[in-house]
Amino acid sequence: MSTTSTPPSASAQTTQTAIGLPNDGFVPVATISPASTVADPAHNADLCYQGLRHAAELGAKIVAFPEVVLTSYIADDLLYHGILLESAERELGRLAARTADLDVLFSVGVPLCINGKIYNTVAVCHRGRILGVVPKTFIPTYGVDFEGRWFNSGPAEVTDITVAGQTHVPFGSHQLFRCRQMPQLCVGYEICEDIWSPEPPSIRLALAGATIICNGSASNASLEKDIYRRGLISGQSARLLCCYAYCSSGQGDSTSDVTVGGQEIIAENGAVLAQARPFGEDFAIADVDVESLWGARRGMSSFKVAASAQAAGYHETLFDMDIPEHPLQRPVSPQPFVPADPHDRDDCCDLALTMQAHGMLAFLHNRGADRITVLAEDTAVADAALALLVAVRAADLAGLPRTAVHMRFPGARPNGHAKALLDSLAAAVGCTIFDAAQPPIAAAAEALVNPADMTELALGISGFPLDLAMQYAVNSQLVRSFVPLMLAHVAKTTDDERLHAALGPIIAHGDPLHVPEHDHYAARGFADIAPVEVEDFFIDGFLRAQYRPAKSFRLARCAFGSKYDDERLLKWMRTFYGRFFATQFMRHDLPDGPRIGSAGLDLRDGFMMPTYAQGTLWLDEVDALLARHDD
Repeated sequence: MSTTSTPPSASAQTTQTAIGLPNDGFVPVATISPASTVADPAHNADLCYQGLRHAAELGAKIVAFPEVVLTSYIADDLLYHGILLESAERELGRLAARTADLDVLFSVGVPLCINGKIYNTVAVCHRGRILGVVPKTFIPTYGVDFEGRWFNSGPAEVTDITVAGQTHVPFGSHQLFRCRQMPQLCVGYEICEDIWSPEPPSIRLALAGATIICNGSASNASLEKDIYRRGLISGQSARLLCCYAYCSSGQGDSTSDVTVGGQEIIAENGAVLAQARPFGEDFAIADVDVESLWGARRGMSSFKVAASAQAAGYHETLFDMDIPEHPLQRPVSPQPFVPADPHDRDDCCDLALTMQAHGMLAFLHNRGADRITVLAEDTAVADAALALLVAVRAADLAGLPRTAVHMRFPGARPNGHAKALLDSLAAAVGCTIFDAAQPPIAAAAEALVNPADMTELALGISGFPLDLAMQYAVNSQLVRSFVPLMLAHVAKTTDDERLHAALGPIIAHGDPLHVPEHDHYAARGFADIAPVEVEDFFIDGFLRAQYRPAKSFRLARCAFGSKYDDERLLKWMRTFYGRFFATQFMRHDLPDGPRIGSAGLDLRDGFMMPTYAQGTLWLDEVDALLARHDD
């Protein structure tokens, strides 16, 4: 059966933001693990009701409870008793009725006897009605689990059943639930063991269109199992480009020999947005960016989503939901290109340096070069320093003497503080700096290294030397905010005292972005460049997330609101879009450079942008936001 149904519920009034999707495509998702009592459905339903009320007060729109929470997972052979099953079904109906005023789509685990057999199911409810019942597919009967004693594997094909007095309720695992006001919000369900199986139902759910997948579980606690579960859930969310919301049974399902701790995990495309450790709060909530999940799928040609749920053989139920704008409940990093974990950051710095050096080594071999010249003109001291360190590593790999590595300044540049810093670094690594009055044209067997970083390139504030054929853009995939971290990593890990001493002042040296003299785009109103951290934030939103300006602005407020006011952020954003579009021609023929991160500025980096693209749509939206701010 592959149909679409709309429950006979009243349509909710939707609140559209003036620009973009409701709430910018963010949907609050919560997981709750009540401390259920064995064989007491009325009490457990009350706990679920209280949890739902609390989640709704916090703005949650999608809520998941654990499997068979209405009877408790450890009811065991009591599940054979009709009195318990009937009570659980009755309490399901009562819970649905009591929440008719809540605009929350929630799933609650309940054992149901259907045509004489018992199934482990989640009932999906919204505004007083049961929209569907999804059965568990894989039934574990090994280790501490004996589910095969009581439960049957649920059918994939969807049929109508009667549940808790409600007729024509879809029953089967091939179900999706989609919001009419925000089609990007499409929810699918699997239960506990399903995710542990070799072929989880969540795979087909995602390929049928689900962007949020909920898993009500009863997974027991054991040493390191919480770490494994977290990796499993975050990995599945990354593989399926979805949100995966997982909740395990609360502490009430523990026995004297098997403990259950209520672990909660909400992961989005590989990132854990919210979690509660086992035996903790048993509650997690986070805003999930379903719009960006659609965007990620758009950009991955190998992710084959069916044209519709029906085309994939799934039953789709539509529901109406108001998703008003609210303060975001999700982490927003002010440095999206920088790993938050210090160990991950060190690993990334080390790997980036290695990739740069080996990329330059390939460039040297390809060009037959035996000399390396780093062009330190009109660029940041940190960029030039990093380029020099990479050149030295590449020379070592190529078997060249370090005296073959030079750093060149234009002859007109004064011998100021920046040059003194780089002189000290060059001396520490055994290289030399010299001034040159002539344009930087490569001599025979000489490789020119351009230190310009991705932030400079994105804003069109890096002057390109001549002779691109013999030039290597070593930092072209590194944003400015990441470069000092790489230098700090080298300083921290080197045993060379001279190198450590030379890097310290360079790392401390402030190098703000600046508009070149006689800049044509400054005269067109694009001179107000933001601090590095803000520009890099805008670059991430445009290149990697494809945020529209309104959404990027909202996230920038979360990241920088306590530091910069709204008007300043919007004016900086306008300059970013204006310069980015106007200077694309400067990036159209970037010289070779190592592909390091997930974002770049030319075709070799996976970015294809027309040279003469117009930024009118983006600038108009920023102007609309500025006008709204002035009002």
